[in-house]
Amino acid sequence: MRYRLLLTIILLFPVLCFSQSDIWWNNNVNWDGHTHWSKYIMITPKYMGPNALSVPAINNGSIDSVISLGITANAHFSKGDNTQNLTLYGNYTTKNNTISVDVQFVPYEQFQLSHEKKTERKVFYLDYYKKQAVGDVIANTTFHIFQQKRDKLQLAVRFGFRMPSGGLLSLARYGDVPGYWIDAGWGIPIKKTNWKWIGMAGFFVWQTNSEKYRQDDAILFGSGFEWNRNNIRLQAYAAGYSGYRNNGDRPTLLRFSLEKKVKRKIYIFRLQQGLHDFAYFTTEAGAKFIIGK
Repeated sequence: MRYRLLLTIILLFPVLCFSQSDIWWNNNVNWDGHTHWSKYIMITPKYMGPNALSVPAINNGSIDSVISLGITANAHFSKGDNTQNLTLYGNYTTKNNTISVDVQFVPYEQFQLSHEKKTERKVFYLDYYKKQAVGDVIANTTFHIFQQKRDKLQLAVRFGFRMPSGGLLSLARYGDVPGYWIDAGWGIPIKKTNWKWIGMAGFFVWQTNSEKYRQDDAILFGSGFEWNRNNIRLQAYAAGYSGYRNNGDRPTLLRFSLEKKVKRKIYIFRLQQGLHDFAYFTTEAGAKFIIGK
C-alpha cells in the first residue's frame, strides 16, 4: 500500500506543481483579496495572443476594387505560444471604385501555451487548460481622395474598427475591448517601373482594463514598396504602432505579401515577423473568390 501511495505521489508531482490552482494564481498576481482577476490581464500586444491587437494591414493609397469573399489558414510561432487559426475575409466596393468596405473575422483559433507563458501573462486559473477561442471582427471603410491625380499620387483615408467579439480574456487571447484607427495611406508610382512607394500614418486607439488609463492611444505607421504586374501584387513593408504607456504597446513588424489573380480567384501567401512587442513569426495562405461582376 505504501509503495502505491509513493508511486501516485511521484506521478502526480509534475501536475501538482504546474497545474492551475487558486493558490498558484494568487501568488502569481500577488492578489489583494478583492480586485477582479480581469484587472491583472495586460491588454497590450506583447502580453496577448497574436490576433488580439494586431497591426492593421498597410493602407497603400488604393482600395480593394473587387467584391470578394475569402478564407486563409494562419500559423503563428513563438516561444511558449504556438497558435493556429482560420481567417474569413469579405470586401465590397462601390461601382466607381471610390469607396470600399472590408471585414475580417477569426472564427476559430487553437493554441498551445507553456506554463511559463501563462505565468507571464497572469492568466486566470479556472481557464488554465483551455486551448480554443473565437476571435474579433474587424471592419474597415476606405475612401479614395484626389482621384484625378492618381497617376502621380494615390491617396486614401481609412476608418477601422475592432469589435470586441473575441473570447478568453482570462487566457489573454483577446482583449474583450473595442478599438479603432484612422489613417491616411499613399502610393507614389516610381517612373518607368512597376514599383511604387507605399506608406501610411494615423492613430490607433483601444480601451484598456485600467482604472487610471481608460484607453491607450498610439501612433500608427507603415512604409515599404509594392510591385504590380501580370495580375501579381507583391508588398514588402514595415508597420506598427507606438502607444504612450510603453507597457508592451509598441508592436513593430515586417510583412511580405504575394497575391496572384487567376480568373475569378486571388491566391494569397503572406509572411510576418515581429520585431518589437510582438514575438511571433506568422505564415498565412489561402484564397479570395471574386463574386459579382
